[in-house]
Amino acid sequence: MGTDAAIFRTMGKQTAMRTDQYNSRWLNDPAFVRAQLIPDSSERNDDKLYFFFREKSADAPLSPGVYSRIGRICLLVCSVPGPDGIETHFDELQDVFIQQTQDTKNPVIYAVFSASGSVFKGSAVCVYSMADIRMVFNGPFAHKEGPNYQWMPYTGKMPYPRPGTCPGGTFTPSMKSTKDYPDEVINF
Repeated sequence: MGTDAAIFRTMGKQTAMRTDQYNSRWLNDPAFVRAQLIPDSSERNDDKLYFFFREKSADAPLSPGVYSRIGRICLLVCSVPGPDGIETHFDELQDVFIQQTQDTKNPVIYAVFSASGSVFKGSAVCVYSMADIRMVFNGPFAHKEGPNYQWMPYTGKMPYPRPGTCPGGTFTPSMKSTKDYPDEVINF
């Protein structure tokens, strides 16, 4: 019916996996722009699929903003500082171009953004390196807590294997599936 956005995976005879159904905290009215497999190392099991998308903010339901996201709900920020020191933010991801380099693990990411505020309307192209994107995925992490369920830095114990680690790769050679992960990793 087009009311349940999901990242969905099915692999042959294995049970299909998907994001939580009808859970706006996972995906809130997303618009997917691109998905790209980008290797992290020479070990294929470390490869990751990056999703580029935008979604409505669930933080301010009365005046929802739009966030541009990559992968595992990580903010992509594209802004230009003005002469007065105030930054103009280009919030709405429109397109992504992956420029391959000689090192297949480190393509250059070009992202086209637009700003549709009441004061300023415009577009921008921002460039990201995979090294910077990987560094963000390595933490520190944020989570929602408190009475207003606000984003805060996560200061608790990091589970093993750490979030985003693929089974059977360099860091988890003995784990052949996410089914081998402890509950604390899955719940994190």
